[in-house]
Amino acid sequence: MSSDALLACAGLSADELGAMLALVAGTDICELEVTFGTTRFSLRRPPAAAHAPNANGTAPPEPSSLAITSPLVGIFRPSVDTGEMVQPGQSIGAIEALGMPSSVDAPQGGTVEELLVHAGTPVEYGQPLLILRRTGHPLDPIRTVASP
Repeated sequence: MSSDALLACAGLSADELGAMLALVAGTDICELEVTFGTTRFSLRRPPAAAHAPNANGTAPPEPSSLAITSPLVGIFRPSVDTGEMVQPGQSIGAIEALGMPSSVDAPQGGTVEELLVHAGTPVEYGQPLLILRRTGHPLDPIRTVASP
């Protein structure tokens, strides 16, 4: 199928689809739904695929960051800030649904790298709430910015 046919059929080109797949390939994301114009598509892979051995029989290294997702639909109220250390099982916030708050806990220890959802924002099931840098992984190299 040529990229023009894909564009006409799905609303995005083969290059755009390839770029999106490449973004997901290096992560532990198992499911992703994307709306692009009037086109909506889903990408799914089994959780085991993220830890499957590669061609030489060794398991690929775990990604250094993990996206913590919403377990339900509601209003997110974070209890952590960017740069804060969290322990496994520690609450990172709550999702309020039908007036009842439900705690969202960190599945493992690490440092909050980025809050993706601000306090009081509605969230959907499976929506990433924050990025957690796993404990034991080195920090990203310090980036220097040249002054003008």
